[in-house]
Order: sequence, then structure tokens, then C-alpha cells
Amino acid sequence: MFTILKVTKYREQVVKKMADFMGGLNRILEWVMRFSVINLLWIGYNLPICFFVLTLFYVNEQAGVLMTLGTIIILAPFVFFPATTAMFGVVRKWVIGEHDVPLVKSYWIYYKENYVRSLIGGVIITFFWIVLVVDFYYFSQVNIIISYLFFAGFFFLFLFTVFFFANTVHKVLTLFTSIKNSFFLSLLFPLTNILIVVISGIIIYVSLTMFTFLIPFFMGSLIAYVSFAGYNSKLLKLNGKNNEVIE
Repeated sequence: MFTILKVTKYREQVVKKMADFMGGLNRILEWVMRFSVINLLWIGYNLPICFFVLTLFYVNEQAGVLMTLGTIIILAPFVFFPATTAMFGVVRKWVIGEHDVPLVKSYWIYYKENYVRSLIGGVIITFFWIVLVVDFYYFSQVNIIISYLFFAGFFFLFLFTVFFFANTVHKVLTLFTSIKNSFFLSLLFPLTNILIVVISGIIIYVSLTMFTFLIPFFMGSLIAYVSFAGYNSKLLKLNGKNNEVIE
């Protein structure tokens, strides 16, 4: 009798461990699905830009390269910014604990609701990126040492851009207030800023050089998640409670 009870207890433990393992595996697969679906939606909404980015690899003449880059720049506020804002909107739900949201429907709602705002903000931010890149290119030809100083500018502008996306979907604010908040959040809590940039840089580097399958399935959504998580942690430190923003 004692042996039978011992065997029964052992089987129950094995079954429990298997159930825990399968439950954990199921949760991992659910998150893989969430990140991949949102990233594929993001890529799909960015198809015009993706087409011209791929075109760059086949253009040899300088005039063709400049024309293609110009087309990408023109499209960015109309295509890239609304699509990325929508991705941040869905990722925001995950960060604040709302995991089981309808992915496609939520993405479309955020895309539609924030399109005009994202477009206007995208025009402003794209202009800043153009100025920074052109200045970097010019000074890299004149003085390589001075050009290194522009990396701080790229660091700051990247943070400013992702915080603009996060601000847009987190609270209903005026465009000016959102830009102002993004600016100050890019300066506060430097350790969090460094972590966001470093982790995002690693994701981009690994996706481009080692595991290219990450680009269509995970690259954008992972960066959005890291960025919004960092943004949210800043707000918690500043406000002491959830889901509030500096005003």
C-alpha cells in the first residue's frame, strides 16, 4: 500500500511539472505570436518604404540613390510615423498589463485615431533627422573628430522620437505638450536612456547581421516594447503612480 501511494504521489508530481512546463511553453508561444503579428502589421503598413529601402541595394548612380532617399524621406511622415505609433499603442497595452487585446483591431484603431497627429509630428521629427544627418555628413568630410560629437545628437534624437510615439498613445495631449514632454524625458534618467538605446542597438545589430528573420517578425515590436517600458518606468519614477504623464 505504501509503495502504491508513493508511486501515485510521484505520478502526480510528474503530471504537475508537465502541466507547469506546458503552461510556461504556451505563454512563451503566445508572446512570440503577439510580437510577430504586430511586427508583421508594422511591416505591412510600411510596405512603400520597405520597397524603396530594398531599391537602395540595386541603385548604383548617386542621383538614383539621392532620389530614392528623398522618396523615403517624403513618405516617412505619411507611412512610417502612423504605423509606428499604432505599434506603440498595442505595445503600451502589454506594458501596463493588458495582454489579451485583439491585435489587428487594436492596431487599426491606434493607426486611425492618431494618423493626423503622427503625420504632423513626423514632419517635424523627420526635419530634425535630416538636419542632423546632413550636418554629420558635412562635418565628417571636414573634421572627423567633430563628427563624433554628433553621436550624442543621434542618441538624443532617437530617444526623442520613441518618446514622442509613447506620449502620443499614452495620453491625450496637445502636439506641443507631447513634443515638450518627449524633449524633457530624453534628458531625464540617463541610465534608463542608455539602456533603451543600447538594447535597441543590440536588437538592430543582431537583426541586420546575424538573424535577419528577426526583421520581419520581431525587430520593430521588440524595440517598441523596450522603449515604452523605459518610458513607463520614467513616468512611475516622476509621478509615483501608473499611467500618468508630465503636464
